[in-house]
Amino acid sequence: MSLSLKNKQLTLVTAMILAASISGPALAGKIAGEKIKPGMKYKISTCERPDKPKIKGNSKEEYNASVAAFEAYTSTQHEFADCVEREVGVDMKVLQEVVFTGGQDAIAHSQRDIDNIKHELDFLRARLQNK
Repeated sequence: MSLSLKNKQLTLVTAMILAASISGPALAGKIAGEKIKPGMKYKISTCERPDKPKIKGNSKEEYNASVAAFEAYTSTQHEFADCVEREVGVDMKVLQEVVFTGGQDAIAHSQRDIDNIKHELDFLRARLQNK
């Protein structure tokens, strides 16, 4: 694994840890009926991991072909890592928006309930004062 691929992995892991630590442990929310909790698994869905090359070395020609296959494989692994970074970035942004919107909707619902009860109490008070 080349240094830049290791850096991409570290960047991705750091971003995920940072995102988790900013919000703290999610213990109450749900997404699509699934409770958010530590230990959940995220799986990429659009990026395809390249197949490992066949390595042979019974002859100089096989060895040279294996070296070329390895170099091509390394290049496609970099492309795969770039794809994963893009997918994770988009998913993290969407997830943050979904969680934030869900929280805002819950708060707005509570405020509507408060406003409705207050309106009902005001109406009852006014009716009692007119008696």
